Amino acid sequence: MTSPATGHRTTCGQCGGNMAWDAAASGLRCGSCGHVEPVGVPSSELAEHDLSDALRSPKAHWNLGGLAREVKCNECGASVEFPDGIAATRCAFCDSPSVLAREARSDLIAPESLIPFGVSRDQAAAAFRSWLGGLWLRPSDLRSKASISELRGVYVPYWTFDASVMSRWSADAGYYYYESETYTVVQNGKGVTRTRSVRKVRWEPASGTRHDQYDDHLACASVGLPGDMARFMANFDTRRLVPYTPQVLQGFTAETYAVDLRDAWSRAREELASSQLARCAGDVPGDTQRNLRATHQFLGMTYKHVLLPVWVAAFRYRGEVYRFLVNGQTGLVAGKAPWSPIKIVLATVLALALCLILAHFATR
Repeated sequence: MTSPATGHRTTCGQCGGNMAWDAAASGLRCGSCGHVEPVGVPSSELAEHDLSDALRSPKAHWNLGGLAREVKCNECGASVEFPDGIAATRCAFCDSPSVLAREARSDLIAPESLIPFGVSRDQAAAAFRSWLGGLWLRPSDLRSKASISELRGVYVPYWTFDASVMSRWSADAGYYYYESETYTVVQNGKGVTRTRSVRKVRWEPASGTRHDQYDDHLACASVGLPGDMARFMANFDTRRLVPYTPQVLQGFTAETYAVDLRDAWSRAREELASSQLARCAGDVPGDTQRNLRATHQFLGMTYKHVLLPVWVAAFRYRGEVYRFLVNGQTGLVAGKAPWSPIKIVLATVLALALCLILAHFATR
């Protein structure tokens, strides 16, 4: 069968089985007979869109190549789109069964570029096992609860921002100098005068300017990923972005962005300002500093809406949901897992015992 939205075969021409993107083959592979159909990924230059124009009058057009149905999770709030013929009974992010099917929205800015999955399911599972094996002080049955078979491939929405930032700063620059001072100590019942060198600071006003360029600063637009894990996952090499290709979404789901362009830029602006402040601090001369102040002017801002690949694993342990993520480009693993109170107590007792032993030998 051929998808009318993509013009590309969705079933195998050899046996009629379902085709899905295979990272190792860089093409569509049949899940039944293994037949591989190459997919030409375009290499044309990606368009950068003027941010100021978009904030004044955002364009609404959303088309994921036939992904026409959406499932919204009532627990974590993520909205994920599925192709026709695929039903979802659990959330791809938190594994909750509380999902509601609805028609996909059409009033959103469309993704125009993505990074295809470069880490296969087997490679992600291996990275996942390695990560689990390196965890300490966890329940002994954690491996059985965190089933590798629950790995799901999801394209997560991100915004990228380019900006030129002009910063003006002022601060008090401190320069160390040393003075000798005398002091008295009692030695053998008598006062003894001694001299020591004391460090002091000479403060002088300082100011300056700097001009920095930021390229593809990533802002996660997902609510399915917890904030700390989303930041940890954001080590994608955006130089590998390619124009949006519906074929590479075969076999995966795509989350609809929940953080809109305006809110994402507000966050990104704060992050860039924080980065600029740190860079300005590095420009202050002297040995130390205080009262650093800076103003920033943002110019030439542009944006892209992109989809980035993440393998998601979620399981419930004693009523709690724990998520594990594998970066679909780099294989980096991030996640949370329950602690074992018994192992923590034992580790604490052992640490205290070691401290007592060391203290005993230190006093001998």
